[in-house]
Amino acid sequence: MSKFALKLYLSIMKRKNFFYKSATLLAFLAMGFSQPVEAAESQLDSLHAVAVKDTATTRYPKYYNRDEFHAAFALYNQAQTDASLTDKAIDALQNAIDNLEYIKDVYNTARTTSYKLRTLTRKTSYAGRDSIASLFSEANTIYRHDTTNRVDRMKEITQLTQFFSRSFHWYCQVDSVRHYAFTQANYSAFPGLSAFRQQMAAIQAQTNQTTDTTAFASQMKAINQALSTYRATRPSEWVTIQNGNLWRDDRGQTVQAHAPGFVRVGDIWYMCGEDRSNSWNPDVNLYSSIDLVHWKFEKKIIQNGVTSPSLGSSRFIERPKLLYNARTGKYLVWCHWEQSNYGASEAACFECDSVNGAYQMIWSGRPLSIKSRDCNVFQDNDGTAWFISTIDENQHLGLFKFSDDYHKAVSWTQLFTGQRREAPAIVRVGDRYFMFNSACSGWDPNQCKMSHSTDITSGWTSLTNVGNGIAYDTQAAAIIEIKGTKATTYLYVGDRWQDPDLPNTKTIIFPISFNGTNCNFAYHERFDINFVTGEWRETPTEGHFADKTGWKVTACSSEETKSEDGRAANAIDGNLKTIWHTQYSSPAATAPHSITVDMGELQNINGFLATPRMDNNTNGLIRNCKFETSQDGTNWSTAYSTSWLPYDTEVAFSRRDARYFRLTATEGTYASLAEINVVISGQPTDIEDIEAENQAVVETAWYDLAGRRIIRPQQGQICIVKSRYTDGHTHSRVLAVRDASSIKDEH
Repeated sequence: MSKFALKLYLSIMKRKNFFYKSATLLAFLAMGFSQPVEAAESQLDSLHAVAVKDTATTRYPKYYNRDEFHAAFALYNQAQTDASLTDKAIDALQNAIDNLEYIKDVYNTARTTSYKLRTLTRKTSYAGRDSIASLFSEANTIYRHDTTNRVDRMKEITQLTQFFSRSFHWYCQVDSVRHYAFTQANYSAFPGLSAFRQQMAAIQAQTNQTTDTTAFASQMKAINQALSTYRATRPSEWVTIQNGNLWRDDRGQTVQAHAPGFVRVGDIWYMCGEDRSNSWNPDVNLYSSIDLVHWKFEKKIIQNGVTSPSLGSSRFIERPKLLYNARTGKYLVWCHWEQSNYGASEAACFECDSVNGAYQMIWSGRPLSIKSRDCNVFQDNDGTAWFISTIDENQHLGLFKFSDDYHKAVSWTQLFTGQRREAPAIVRVGDRYFMFNSACSGWDPNQCKMSHSTDITSGWTSLTNVGNGIAYDTQAAAIIEIKGTKATTYLYVGDRWQDPDLPNTKTIIFPISFNGTNCNFAYHERFDINFVTGEWRETPTEGHFADKTGWKVTACSSEETKSEDGRAANAIDGNLKTIWHTQYSSPAATAPHSITVDMGELQNINGFLATPRMDNNTNGLIRNCKFETSQDGTNWSTAYSTSWLPYDTEVAFSRRDARYFRLTATEGTYASLAEINVVISGQPTDIEDIEAENQAVVETAWYDLAGRRIIRPQQGQICIVKSRYTDGHTHSRVLAVRDASSIKDEH
C-alpha cells in the first residue's frame, strides 16, 4: 500500500460515523488501490460532502470551528484545478471534521454532566447544589448562545462538575449513615439517647455546610463512633421466643409474611414475606422488629396490580427474599415469579433506595435462560450474593452468582443433580458453607437434609438427615445469624405450612449449632435469646408449667409394651426421648385414644402443651382431639377441643381449677406423646411490678405496640410491659395504663 493510501486509510478510520466509514472504505477497497489518484479525488469529495453537512446543521453548539471549515473549503476549491493540493485539502477537511467532533464532545459533556448533577442535588441540603446549578446554567448558555470558542471553559466546567460529583457521592454516604443512625435511635430508648440525637443534629449541620470530602469522611467516622457509643448502653436482656402460635403485629392483625426473607439494619430486623390472606395471589408485606417477637407492620412493598400490572392477574410471587447491597446502597427483593400452571418457571428482582420504600421491578425471567422455581438468596462475607433455586422442573438445584448490582445472574452451577430438592437455605460458619433443603412434597413436611462444603460452587457433600422425619413440621425459609459480644447464635427459620391452612401458616424459629461438619438441629418449643451478647438458653419454665412431682397416670385407652416401651407413664416422666404409644401389637387399639393424669392436688390451670415424639417416626401424631379437666376424677368438662392440634404448641383455654386432666385423640390409627404439661394460671396484673418465685423485678420497661421504648406511658395507652428479673429473664405482657402518675421516670 502506498504512503498516500495508508494515510487515507488511517484518516477514514478516525471517523466516528459508522456508515460514512463503511461506505467510503467499501468504495476504496473496491478500487483495489489500483487508481490512487481517482481514489484520492473520491475521498476528497466524500469528506467535502460530510463537511458541508456538518456546517449546515443546527444541532451542534452555537460555536464551532467555522474558520477552520472555511479554510478547508477554500483548499478543496483550489484542489479542483490543482491536483497537487488534493492531499492538503483532504487533511484540512479531515482535521476540521475531527475538531468539530472534539468540540461537540467537550460541549455536550459539560452540559449533560452538570444537568444530571443539578437534577440529583437540587432537592437536597448539599452545600454545593447552588454552585452546580450555576455551572449548568453557564454550560447551557455557552452551548446555546456563545459564538466564541469556549472549549477551555467547558472543560473547566466538566472538571468542576466531576469534583462536585465526587463530593456529592461522599455527602450521600454520610446522609445514608446518618439516616441509618437516626433509624436506630427511633427504634430504641437506651441511656444517652438525648445526647446521641444532639450529636447527630450537630453532625448534620456540619455536613450541610461543606463540600470537602475529607470532612465528610470525618463525619461518617463521628456518626459511627457516636452510634457505637450509644448502642453500647443497650441493656443486656433475655427475650423469650415461643413457637407454634400466630404472630400478631402492632395493629393486632395476623402477621402475613410467609416464606420470609430477612435483613438486619443495626438492631432492627426487617422481614418480608407472602401475604397469604389472599391465598393464591399474595402481596409481599414488610414488618420490622427489634426482638423477633413484637412486629410492626411497615407496608406492602410489592403489591398486586400496583408494582407490576401482571402481578395478581397472570403472575404471582413465592418466597420473596431481602438483600442489602452495600456497593450500591440499594435494597432488593428476589423471588419466584410464576403463573397459575407453574409453566413460567421464572424469577424476578425488585429494588428500592430504602428498606421500606417503594420497590420497583428491575427484571423478570429465567436466570440465564434456565427454568427456576422454589428459591432463596445467600450473601457471602465479601458481599458476593447468590440466587439458589430448583431448576429444570425441580430436578436439580441451581446456584446463580449475581452481578455486582444484584440485578442479574452472571454465572451458575448445578447442584444435587436429579435429587429433586427444594426450599434451599445456606449459611456460612467460619470457612464452611452449610445448606439445608427438603424434598418436593407440596405443602406436606418431610425430612430436612443438610450438605456442607468449603467452596460454595463445588465440593458439596452427600445430603444427610437433620432433625426428625418431618423437620418438626417445617420447611426451611432462612438461617439468620445473631452475632453478639459473647457468642454467635444461628437461628433456623421455617414455615409450618397448612397449619391448618395457608393464611394461618406459622413461622417457626429455633437455635441450631455447628461443630465442625456436624449440625445440632433440635427443635425448641420456646427458648431465650440475648441479642446483645448473642447467647441463647433454655427458657426457665418453673412456675409456668405445673410441677409433675406426684403426678400419676390413672387411665389410658391402651399402651404398647410388647414391641417397645410405649407406656403411658412415659408421657409425664420429663424425658422427651421416651414416648407413650397406643397398642399396635395384635390386637391393635382403635380410636379414640386417651390418657388420664392425676396431678395429686387441685391446680388453677389455663392451658397445656402436648409434645409429640421427636424421632424419625410420625406414627401417632395427634390432631383431632379434646382436653378435659375434672376436680374429682368423675365429673369432666371440656376445656379445649380442636380438629387440628398445633404441632408442639402451647394452647390456652379459660382458667379453671382441676386435679385431673384427660387428653383424647378422637381419630387416628395410633396416638403417641413424648410429654404433656399443663400451664399454671398467672395472676392478673395491673400497673405494678410482679415477682416470680425467689426472683425480684430489677427493671420494668414500657414499649408501644410497635416495640419502640416509651420513656413515660400516657393515661389509657395500651403498652407492652417488660419486666426483667434478677436472673436476667424477662416477662412481657400487654396492659392498658390505668394510672400513669404511678409510673416512675426511672425504670
